[in-house]
Amino acid sequence: VILTRARDVAVGLGRLGGLVRPAPPSTLTGPIGPDRRWDWARATLAEVKEVRSAFGGTVNDVVLATVTRGFRDLLAAREEPLAGRVVRSLVPVSLRTPDARGVFDNRVTAVFAELPVGIDDPVERLAEIRAQMESLKLSHEADASEAITAFVGFAPPMLTALLTRVAVHRQRSVETITTNVPGPQVPLYALGRRMLEAYPYVPISGTIQIGVAIWSYDGGLHFGVTGDWDAVPDIAVLCAGIKDGLRELRPAAGST
Repeated sequence: VILTRARDVAVGLGRLGGLVRPAPPSTLTGPIGPDRRWDWARATLAEVKEVRSAFGGTVNDVVLATVTRGFRDLLAAREEPLAGRVVRSLVPVSLRTPDARGVFDNRVTAVFAELPVGIDDPVERLAEIRAQMESLKLSHEADASEAITAFVGFAPPMLTALLTRVAVHRQRSVETITTNVPGPQVPLYALGRRMLEAYPYVPISGTIQIGVAIWSYDGGLHFGVTGDWDAVPDIAVLCAGIKDGLRELRPAAGST
């Protein structure tokens, strides 16, 4: 088991080494100031699951496809070329096993995903994301990411320094972060008042000017988009694109 784990981590580190390179020039990255913009979009889990049932994959695949449409619209509005374009996103993933459901711990790491904004057809975009996420699961990139986190706690200083440098440089290699966190599917109350909706906020730092967080609650799916105040005055374009991303997939799902 130990040898298998070591092999998986080695394979994953090799993949990370190939990915840790600066992201291409883009209007999505650059210096950020102290002020933020925030906007939102809304969907339902039933709508997302309808698409997932038609095309396969996971709820997260469908969510990433809608976010991809949002970034496609944003880049198009900024007159950036779209042909062959991807937006590289850091996507946190859970490493908890099914028997650890409900356990509060830090078994969370992140992988790279390349959102295929250059693909015009929404079904093809979803298929590309689904294939990519399945490939990432087989690449052991998550194992390597977890190892970087774990080594910081007890590895020799030289190895720790090396792995930490890899982790730090990863931020320069991405253009955004997209995090999807499942929440309670029962209504919550405070002082007898029912919470109707809740929208997340994801911090941005370094050169990442836009971040997207998704939180599900009581049958709803809530997108919170954070942007730098000066760099992202058009944040509403991204949010509108997220809504349209699901709207364009649902008729296609109904015809399958």
